[in-house]
Amino acid sequence: MSRVQAPAAVLALVESTVVKGILFDAIDDPAFRARIARALSNGEHLPGEGASLHSERVARSGPRLSGASHVVGGEQSNSSISFGESAIFKLFRRLVGGESPDVEISRYLTAHTSFRHTPELYAVLVVDHDGQRAVAGMLSRLVAGAMDGWAHALARARAYTHSDHDVRHDPFEAEAQQLGAITAELHRALAQPTDDPAFATRDATAADVARWSSGARRSVEQGFELLERLAPKLDARSRPLALAIAGRRAEAFEKLGTIITSLGGAAAAGILSRHHGDYHLGQVLRTETDWMIIDFEGEPARPLAERRALNSPARDVAGMLRSFAYAAATAASHDVADRERAGQWEAMARSAFLRGYGNSSAPAMVALFELEKLFYELAYELNNRPTWVWIPLIGIEKMLASSVV
Repeated sequence: MSRVQAPAAVLALVESTVVKGILFDAIDDPAFRARIARALSNGEHLPGEGASLHSERVARSGPRLSGASHVVGGEQSNSSISFGESAIFKLFRRLVGGESPDVEISRYLTAHTSFRHTPELYAVLVVDHDGQRAVAGMLSRLVAGAMDGWAHALARARAYTHSDHDVRHDPFEAEAQQLGAITAELHRALAQPTDDPAFATRDATAADVARWSSGARRSVEQGFELLERLAPKLDARSRPLALAIAGRRAEAFEKLGTIITSLGGAAAAGILSRHHGDYHLGQVLRTETDWMIIDFEGEPARPLAERRALNSPARDVAGMLRSFAYAAATAASHDVADRERAGQWEAMARSAFLRGYGNSSAPAMVALFELEKLFYELAYELNNRPTWVWIPLIGIEKMLASSVV
């Protein structure tokens, strides 16, 4: 079962609402939300024809859901319902057979580690359909008053870019360092010894390094193929840089070769463990004094087995570094001076994050995954948002000019 349709148990729970000929989303109905709350609070089992729906408690203690609830906007593939100030329920709109990485990792962190920078998982709503299991939703602690990490970082970047702040006094430097330290703590929690086969780590092998290197080569090749074809069609802002980068294919592969050589074999690649899988500023929350890491689903376009597989935690580090680059670029205007200031902010954020992450970061591994991601971004922007392509182009230009691996 790769996908399952809403079974009878779900339909019975939803009780689709039609008022005067208007069919509307059940989550907009307070009665439906109250029914969800009862199911989660009471651990109910709801049988249906060919399927059943039941809730599973995860945390030893959790809030009893009562009182006001409302739908939280802003998501695309899921829907979220907040219950008061204590809990939030994520309802998956597409049911996929098998374990949900988001639930799986949140459950593991809650029940088996001391890591407390991810909201505790209280309960899970599960569909059993023809003997197969799919997660319909997850109830977690609501981090009241928290701000989306992307919005927070962008506000910081804009404040710095459009003012005369001294980089040494920018408030985001300490915040980025704190985020790096918390990211390292997450990776240590996911790499601790365990008998759970889904989380048991292993040493990287030469085959892993070869696979990662091949993936990076494919990303570079695909990026250049698109760039050479589409660079002349880009807008005036991106075209000169795109044409210049398009002529540096050999240099890019030489840079990739240098990074691969600097890895020094599998021993330097460290261990493979579970990791976030789609780590960027939009996957963290900023409280007044802290960071919380959320959404462990991984990249939605990747197969479930790939999203659940062990991997190098350096991928998460590379993802966050590229997120700083996007925040800096978004903060800058078309003015060259603003872009220079934004570049300073990005460099500060990168340095502080890596300093916080500490010695557990393998520079060559991070460089390999960041290079791969740069060319993935290049292909994505060329295919989907050509007016944004200058962002990865600037990143590629910096990467080619850098002596750091």
